[in-house]
Amino acid sequence: RYLNAKDVFEAFYKKDLAKRLLLGKSSSFDLEKSMIAKLKSECGSNFTNKLEGMFKDIDLSNDLMSQYQQHRAGNKVAGAGESVDMTVQVLTTGYWPALP
Repeated sequence: RYLNAKDVFEAFYKKDLAKRLLLGKSSSFDLEKSMIAKLKSECGSNFTNKLEGMFKDIDLSNDLMSQYQQHRAGNKVAGAGESVDMTVQVLTTGYWPALP
């Protein structure tokens, strides 16, 4: 209703949201999801499908990482990679913009 070039807005918002989510720079996931809900009501679900998918990927990645950390904590082997600290994110190609 207020946007003349929704596709341009979508491209910029999607790129910036991806950076915030991947780098953990978002001030609040609840506020981000609230914004997506407002966009969905204004622009329709086709506009926000990929944005919602990005959140699903982040949630899934966080769940997988916590399961992995619990598994490692339960299966400690003396001296086997104790100092390894890693974070893995599983992303669906179609949801995320290509970042240079």
